[in-house]
Amino acid sequence: MRALITLLSTGCYVGYTPHAPGTAGSILGLGLVWALTGPLGLSLSYYLLVTVLFFVLGVWVSSRAESLFGHDGPRIVIDEIAGVLIVFAGMPFDLLTVVAGFVLFRVLDIWKPFPCDRVQRLPGGLGVMMDDVVAAVYAHLLLRIMMGVLS
Repeated sequence: MRALITLLSTGCYVGYTPHAPGTAGSILGLGLVWALTGPLGLSLSYYLLVTVLFFVLGVWVSSRAESLFGHDGPRIVIDEIAGVLIVFAGMPFDLLTVVAGFVLFRVLDIWKPFPCDRVQRLPGGLGVMMDDVVAAVYAHLLLRIMMGVLS
């Protein structure tokens, strides 16, 4: 079980990247978004279902990973992957959107504007996941505003 928790929580060991593991996990998340919207061609409803299931899995996995890496340890990147899924829900997967959404999410995830800093203190995997969820919702909304301004 420990091996499975390590595999999932670190995003297939991407979390072991020596510098900026959260950014590496976010890049992995982009690959998942591309797979879900491109080759798999999921409708928005199925995409959102996958996102919710991934969040639930992330809470469970990161709760168990805390004993290995500490609360919201830098090697745990399943939260960044889930965050990227949220950022790009219902968004076009084009270069401008991907770059803008990725940068917005990384800045907000690192900066942790209110209430990201507070929800991170929630116990267990919920705290690990929720700060990224809030940052992702902020990034998603800002990206929607930017897309409206640019179109």
